[in-house]
Amino acid sequence: MFDELIGFLRAAGIDVPPAVAQKAEAQMYHTYGGERVYIPHRPTQQRAVQIAKLGQMETRRMAALTGLSVRTIRRIKNGK
Repeated sequence: MFDELIGFLRAAGIDVPPAVAQKAEAQMYHTYGGERVYIPHRPTQQRAVQIAKLGQMETRRMAALTGLSVRTIRRIKNGK
């Protein structure tokens, strides 16, 4: 998972030298070694902004583009 994180950073245009990546990886293992990682879903506000950027397209199409369910799209659009 750590290698993927470094890959995401590099894809975003952040230069991460190999020595820095190795040092950060060693620190992560030291700090969080043996623990399970939990990454929560995006907060509702961020999803609402994502839906608003898609505009007035059909709810089913929005669901397909965002990976959210149709019910969730409708709920967010209604402010719940």
